[in-house]
Amino acid sequence: MKYVIHLGVHRTASLLLQQNLSFNREQLRAQRVFYVNAEMPKAVQRQVRMIRRRHKPGSTPQDYGVFAELNAAITSAASKAGAETVLISDEHRLGPTMTQSLLWNETNPAFYPQAPTNLRYAQAGLPLEDSRLLLYTRNAESYLVSLYSDAIRQNHTTLTLENFCRSVNFNSIDFSALEQTLCALHPGLQVRSRQFERIKLGPETYLRSFLRDIGLDPKPFVLHLAAPRPQLDAMQVEALLHIMSGRQSKRGEMISALRDQVLNGAPNPLAPLVLPAWVTDSMRVTDEGRVLDAPEARSA
Repeated sequence: MKYVIHLGVHRTASLLLQQNLSFNREQLRAQRVFYVNAEMPKAVQRQVRMIRRRHKPGSTPQDYGVFAELNAAITSAASKAGAETVLISDEHRLGPTMTQSLLWNETNPAFYPQAPTNLRYAQAGLPLEDSRLLLYTRNAESYLVSLYSDAIRQNHTTLTLENFCRSVNFNSIDFSALEQTLCALHPGLQVRSRQFERIKLGPETYLRSFLRDIGLDPKPFVLHLAAPRPQLDAMQVEALLHIMSGRQSKRGEMISALRDQVLNGAPNPLAPLVLPAWVTDSMRVTDEGRVLDAPEARSA
């Protein structure tokens, strides 16, 4: 049995991908793929909760054996279905986002600091040499802005963008280091990364590239090409922050209606959400330092 794990990360259109895979469950079955999200959704939901419990303050983490039992049940179901490949799409396997960690009152949360340990637990009992991980990466600056935009959209923060940046360890956002860390888990583990920005070529390119990456023929698939949710602009964020400041108002329905009105509006391309200059400068210096510290640079 082969195992293909789509890891996201967060903010790389994972939901669009998952919806299309579920819609094409019969096409996946025809190519002998057992898509766990559609075939055993409760198993994926349970794994998400189990990973979450490893991080959420006050929770009791499940031990390694519980993860292994769940994976054994998934493998057994896939074998009975005549599948050759188990496919799971789960952007939560690497751990919580920095935004989620802030909600749990973690100080200065970093970029998936426990990703290797989380993945070891999530893959418990599965042969890593028969596993392939697919990781979507982003430009660090665009990822940080997207993370903040989504936090505002979900009503998960009342911080301004500048204060949000001060509250998280944004210089820890390093997709190359994340990929290298995952590769180090096992010499036979296959880790493939793709630039998420390719979605700018269109959702169809994004989806069909994913299918080819996992060794499938994309031709039979019927794709629903809904555009991903647009990133908020600076004026929308400013409006939502003001609305959230009054969310304790007795006029809850009016507050909710105002939020919906702002969120349903099209972003203004002339008012993009932009990181403060001190953040981009800091990220640039950090990136330059990583280049100088790279093995190729040191050997030169």
